[in-house]
Amino acid sequence: HSFILEAIAEKTDEQELRSDFHDIADKRYYRIAASGKTITWREMRTYLENRVVGKKARRPVAKKLAR
Repeated sequence: HSFILEAIAEKTDEQELRSDFHDIADKRYYRIAASGKTITWREMRTYLENRVVGKKARRPVAKKLAR
């Protein structure tokens, strides 16, 4: 009985985390759509890689999306 209750609680926690993740993603997408600005993955990845190895890196600036 306790095994089943633990499994249900675990699944409930996972679903809540997944729901929070999707809410954050939706809000970020709507901000991008509203402003039309974003940072390319290439720029962000380079920035993050430099930060990880301790190099000084200038934070990328969001730019208008090309259509």
